[in-house]
Amino acid sequence: MKPAQLRIPRHWIVWTVVLFVLTFALGFAAKWIVALRFDSLDAAVNKVNSPLLDKLALLLDQLDRPTIVAVILVITFVILLFVKGWRLALGAVVVTGLGWLTTLVVKTVVAQPRPTTAGLTHLLHVNPATLSYPSGHVVFAAALVTALAMVCRGALARTIVIVVGAVFVAIVMWSRLYVGVHYGTDVIGGVLNGVAGVLLFAGLWNLVAARLFAGNARRAAA
Repeated sequence: MKPAQLRIPRHWIVWTVVLFVLTFALGFAAKWIVALRFDSLDAAVNKVNSPLLDKLALLLDQLDRPTIVAVILVITFVILLFVKGWRLALGAVVVTGLGWLTTLVVKTVVAQPRPTTAGLTHLLHVNPATLSYPSGHVVFAAALVTALAMVCRGALARTIVIVVGAVFVAIVMWSRLYVGVHYGTDVIGGVLNGVAGVLLFAGLWNLVAARLFAGNARRAAA
């Protein structure tokens, strides 16, 4: 595998299409069939509360703010720069950022309004500004973990990233239900959207990187 190439499935375009189809299908199904929204799940999660859980949920609420995302991506780039080199570091942050932005398309097309907080017993001061499906926070978390798994060459490192990343994504999913701003399907759709978005741009990155860096290498050799 070339130094600038992210590790992706051979038929990445097929997987991308399948995952985006599932993302949109779940969103429209939940919008049209109320029972599929799991709209009582957030109230059930919200009942188990504490000051510590409040702080964690409010901290994670900042996760998809553009400035916070930018800081996280810069930190990720710097770490990967020393561990994997600048090409893979750049690839990882580019596909994470672009993959996260695909949620704006899904939100606009599905156009699912936010759930009401009337059924919550423990209200936190969170004011979501966008549509409900999918959760942008979960999309970013899933996109980041997927991109990091793609830069791992060894099976052990990839397994560690996937396991730790899955726990992180699960905590973010919990936090969105805890504050009561999403349906259960929103967080599931966030995972699908995040993986699909990164897979799409990772495939495109590999195509562009193969041509760009190969051309640079030939010019340097000449």
